[in-house]
Amino acid sequence: MRPASDRRSESGNAIVYIFIAIALLAALSFAVSQSSRSAGKGLSEDRASLAASEIIAYGDAVSKAVGQLRLRGIKDYQLRFSFDDSSHTDYGTFDDEPRAEIFNRQGGGVLYRQPPPLAGNTALTYEFTGAFAIDRIGLTNCTTPEDCSELLMTVTGLRKEVCQLINDQLGLAQRADEPPEDDALPNSPRFAGNDSSTPNPYTFTETIGDDSDSALLSQQTAGCYFNPGSTSYIYYQVLIAR
Repeated sequence: MRPASDRRSESGNAIVYIFIAIALLAALSFAVSQSSRSAGKGLSEDRASLAASEIIAYGDAVSKAVGQLRLRGIKDYQLRFSFDDSSHTDYGTFDDEPRAEIFNRQGGGVLYRQPPPLAGNTALTYEFTGAFAIDRIGLTNCTTPEDCSELLMTVTGLRKEVCQLINDQLGLAQRADEPPEDDALPNSPRFAGNDSSTPNPYTFTETIGDDSDSALLSQQTAGCYFNPGSTSYIYYQVLIAR
């Protein structure tokens, strides 16, 4: 039979081991929580970067489809951006002129989709307009202002960080740089193609990139900027420079 003093020693050692185990578990729990927080932050930035990449890639895809239709003989004023959605009928009726439609399998073959949800604080849409010019893109000595307007794809309402990442990925600015500012708000009018150049589907409202606050966008076929009037971050992609 063991002496009582030995049993007391074993009991004391067991208590020490229990305290060590509790301390180790607490340290492990803290390390896991810190790791999760760091991973969450990294994932958030990764998602913003993926959203920026998706928007740029989609703009490139639509731009290429426009170029392909023009090579098939479709005039710029005939292009249609209608798709199967009753809330966007001012783009025209879907499948009415399939060969001239960007979002039709018989035309440009692009699948219409919404911008990635994480790219904005509210639901976003890709819009198409012929009412704005980009500084020093295309013609500079236009007969009428409408002749200087580009055909653009735009997204209004982006998160600031997505806008910054778009400019970073396009090589226009560094990730942390503030987006340039411009007063242009290219939400409307929507571009509605015609069988002939009359009525002219192009209008003219404003030039993007023609002042000191937005000079970064001068001569750029794609970019993102801040509109102070609407407090919105806006992406644009030139589909046709005129």
